[in-house]
Amino acid sequence: MWPVRHSVSMHDNTPILIGIGQAVEPVPSDLLSAASHAEMAGRAAKMALMDAGLTGAVVDWVGCVRTFSDSSPAYACPFGGADKFPRAVASRVGADPKQAIYDTIGGQSPQTLVAEAAQLLMSGAARVAMIAGGEALANMRAAQRNGTALDWSETHEGDWEDRGLFSGPMIVSQTELAHGLMDAMSYYGFIETARRMRAGRTVAEHRAYMADLIAPLSDVATQNPYSMFSQSYTPYDIQTQTQENRPLISPFLKNMVAKDGVNQGAAVIMTTVGTAREMGVSEDKWVYLRGHAQAQENLMLDRTDLSRSVAMDLVIAGALDAAGVVASDIDHADIYSCFPCVVDQAATQLDRKAKPMTLTGGLPFFGGPGNNYTLHGICEVVAACRHTPGSLGLAHGNGGWMSKQAVGLYSSVWSDRDIFANDEAISKAILAQVSPGQTDSPSGLATLESYIVQYKRGAPVGAVVIGQLVDGTRFYAKLQDMDEPKFLALAAGEMDGAALKVETAIPANKAWLV
Repeated sequence: MWPVRHSVSMHDNTPILIGIGQAVEPVPSDLLSAASHAEMAGRAAKMALMDAGLTGAVVDWVGCVRTFSDSSPAYACPFGGADKFPRAVASRVGADPKQAIYDTIGGQSPQTLVAEAAQLLMSGAARVAMIAGGEALANMRAAQRNGTALDWSETHEGDWEDRGLFSGPMIVSQTELAHGLMDAMSYYGFIETARRMRAGRTVAEHRAYMADLIAPLSDVATQNPYSMFSQSYTPYDIQTQTQENRPLISPFLKNMVAKDGVNQGAAVIMTTVGTAREMGVSEDKWVYLRGHAQAQENLMLDRTDLSRSVAMDLVIAGALDAAGVVASDIDHADIYSCFPCVVDQAATQLDRKAKPMTLTGGLPFFGGPGNNYTLHGICEVVAACRHTPGSLGLAHGNGGWMSKQAVGLYSSVWSDRDIFANDEAISKAILAQVSPGQTDSPSGLATLESYIVQYKRGAPVGAVVIGQLVDGTRFYAKLQDMDEPKFLALAAGEMDGAALKVETAIPANKAWLV
């Protein structure tokens, strides 16, 4: 526990979180009443303002997390949506902010928006900030299946800033797109398989390892009133292949990965110590951002080790260093859990495998509300810090394929340290990591370094490999001359480290098992 320090020593411009709110909606029997993405975010925003004891009229800055429907054509909403999402959310709480931001994609976005708001509040550029997000994919899909016509279109006045899908370097290359690598699960399949091979486990052993790691998360989800799901899973439930728990992309079974079919929203309210005192916000609501770091990882083939993210290691370490703490000081943690490898790396670094790794219940069990999951994690961390004064909490955000990392440390205890890590130095260290290099025109003999087997309705239909030429250079290629027995043998780990023959082809390189 941290010793409690009296608040009079704090600066008036010290940023604090003063309100948290979450919302969940089971798919209603009357689909015409089904909430939209903006409505789920608005409900959470109302709860956050109520928690802070404020009205929306005081909010002068709004940052909204991008919905999945606005992130990818695969999730496009056929029922329309808000033309200015942050304005739609603001209108639901009676706010007319000077700035309304719609952020880029990625699960790191909630934590980076908190950090951005903290900096604006410190500088005096904002007085009260609201960060919110919401997803209603479960409602959307239910209406589509049922043939129910909904109208979620909204038009709003006022300026806003749409930051688009991406900012900074791209996390995917044209070579990857040419090989059909367009979804996160494919990349995580490469990472997870490389992690298994590096650990020297069989596929069965690694599935058992993954199941043991994440099964306790489901127990937390069953106790969370904002969880979309309420089932507790045993390790056996997670690792055993059945018709329901079918393979998706090797090595993942359905129960191992994030479930995006949810109706969930989350929001936080932030201000400064001086403004909170002025508005009469009780100090038992105050939680401080004690440390923050963020950075972006290199492209997959440019990483030193396919089985891990250097960026994650450095960002976690940077946030801890900024807060002036070590991993053992952390009392509460919510680690991003879209796939087991993310949990495994973070829990290993933080030495938390014997400690709770989620406060929500995790993306496979609590629910995976698109880019907005980490905002739920932040709400839970803030609640835990309030409940146990003097404790320290960590919220971890992850975007892409362990590509975009953001970590926040939170406490009810103030510190006079600079809360922001040197993100520029972290980024330089990431870019400087040693890599064997990559080529989009491989030819000759090679070795299989990692792979994915792709399934459709539980049956294998294709395989993509990451291979290394004799000089170590990496490449992508699609495996040729494969039948079902060969696909299953590959998925079972029987061809780990196999010899390959590869040739350059358009649009995708071709490889054969030798």
